Amino acid sequence: MSIIDDKRAPEELRGYVKKRIDNMREKMFRKGVDAAILLRPENVFYFSNFNPIIISHVPYFIITKDKAILLVHAIRYAHAMNEGAVDTVMCYGKWGSAVPVALDAYDAIREIIGAEKITLGVEGDYASVNVVKKLAEKLDVKGVVDIAQDALDLRLIKDPYEIQMCRISGEFVDCGVTHALEQLENGASEAQAATEGQYAMRKLWHEKYQKYEVSGFSNSETADIDTLVVWCMSNERLNYGCDCPSGYVPMPGDITMPMSWARIGGYNVENERTVLVGDVCEERARAYDAMLRARENIFNMLRPGTIFEDMYFAAMKEYEDAGFANILPGRCGHGMGLSTHEFPSVTKGNKASLKPGMILTVEPGLMSAELGAVRHSDTVLITEESFEFLTKSRRDKIVIKK
Repeated sequence: MSIIDDKRAPEELRGYVKKRIDNMREKMFRKGVDAAILLRPENVFYFSNFNPIIISHVPYFIITKDKAILLVHAIRYAHAMNEGAVDTVMCYGKWGSAVPVALDAYDAIREIIGAEKITLGVEGDYASVNVVKKLAEKLDVKGVVDIAQDALDLRLIKDPYEIQMCRISGEFVDCGVTHALEQLENGASEAQAATEGQYAMRKLWHEKYQKYEVSGFSNSETADIDTLVVWCMSNERLNYGCDCPSGYVPMPGDITMPMSWARIGGYNVENERTVLVGDVCEERARAYDAMLRARENIFNMLRPGTIFEDMYFAAMKEYEDAGFANILPGRCGHGMGLSTHEFPSVTKGNKASLKPGMILTVEPGLMSAELGAVRHSDTVLITEESFEFLTKSRRDKIVIKK
């Protein structure tokens, strides 16, 4: 089998993508939307399974009552035809032998949608004022409706293909964090631990999963072609939340944390583990123990019907009882999937309930300049009756003896 054949979207995936489009049509119908034009790369991928990686030439996904079309620049046409999971791919612009609908993207959209008066659906949190203005100039628009949340709502419940990608992603982040932990125990710096963790992830990809892309979703300025990531920080820098690892070698009394993301076939999960280096101060030890109890409270609640807000309060009670009420986090988990921090959050005020097929993180943590941070993060799948761990690294207290 050739590389091109191996990466072609299978029929099973095409069936799932068709169902996603049908579900979006139902939402459009209820809102009176005649045509939806999606530009956010994650949403274009969700409805097409195509990621051009570089989006200096914007890809569009167009849905009407009887059409579902992936519109890409001519330079991306062959790639989209092979790896996209939709029946109709069209192109704009000029490149090679690809035959465009029009040279300009907005002229192509006009040709596809036609001249009838429509109510247009756009992603209000992504489509710029200029984009909406250009669409209104080319199309006969009688009204514009925001459909951003509708797309997010559909992405909440993962289908079997998405779940399988997240399971594989879990294998990668476990690999990255496990190797980083081994390096730290052997006296490595933050950067050395991160480098070896990422190298182990790339070896795993090379040995077992090359058919799946590990690219992320880019913007008009940059391309994200490799998302097998491990990073590590220690002590007060953990309060930053995210930063590059350094050459610092964790010392006795420190607190350090290797973290990993991996995107496989578009889908991403995360794994984070807090490490105590030798004997630490009483405050750090107390915070760590409270973190483990907070996580256990959430794990005991993970089942369909549980309210997001209730999980947050159950975790925060452990921190309040341990004396950390002044540095509580704003959330203690979030959705995962096509985005690294996906809707919704496990937070106060979120009265939605868990449903089978949701994928989210469990990561009640504390952060401050004095404490550093304590946070184990696991990614879980909500099942029909309970939940499944997608990350399987050790979940107890992790101590490096130095």
